[in-house]
Amino acid sequence: MKKLLFPILALVVALTLIACNRNDDTNDTNETSQQDPSEYDRKLVKFPDNYDKGVNYATVNRGNVREEAYTSREAIEAVQNGQPIPSGTVITLEIYEDEELSEIFVMEKRDGWGDQNPPDTPRNGDWLYQEFNGDRSVDYEEDIGRCFTCHANQERDDFVNTLDEMKSYELTGSKDSSTESRFAGI
Repeated sequence: MKKLLFPILALVVALTLIACNRNDDTNDTNETSQQDPSEYDRKLVKFPDNYDKGVNYATVNRGNVREEAYTSREAIEAVQNGQPIPSGTVITLEIYEDEELSEIFVMEKRDGWGDQNPPDTPRNGDWLYQEFNGDRSVDYEEDIGRCFTCHANQERDDFVNTLDEMKSYELTGSKDSSTESRFAGI
C-alpha cells in the first residue's frame, strides 16, 4: 500500500496542476468558477513594487516553466508561528517560460476584501488576485475566476498553495535563497 501512496499523490497533484493551469477558451458557459474578469474589482490589487526584495521562498520547475514565489518576511514569520497570514500580505509569483518572464501573478490579502466581490461570485477569504504581463501591465485577458477556483481547494491553508513551503522555509538564511517546491501555483 505504501508503494502506491506516492504515485497516487503524484497523480492528484498533477490533476490539480492541470486544472489550475487550464485555459479553455472554448467553454462559453457562465458558471460561477468561470466569471467574467470584469465581475471582480481589478483595481484593488496593484503591482507590488520591490516584491523581489522580499523572500523568494519557493521555486517550482515544470518542464520549460519556472515559477518563483515571493512574499514578506513578516508573512512567513506569522505562518511559522502558527498565526494567520496577516492582512496586507502580498504573494507574488513570477512565471518564466523558456527562461523569459512571461507573467506575474499577484494575490493580496486585506481585511474586508472578501466582501468586495458581488454575492454570486467566488470568494477565497479576504484574498483577491491579479495577473500581470511580463512588462508589468495588467493582463485583462486573464480569467481571474480561474484563480479563485484553483485556490479554493486550499481553504484549510488560507487559500495559499505554498503554505507548507512558507512553514518550512529557513528564514535565518539569505533572502535570496529558495526552496524547491513540490506544488505549482501560489
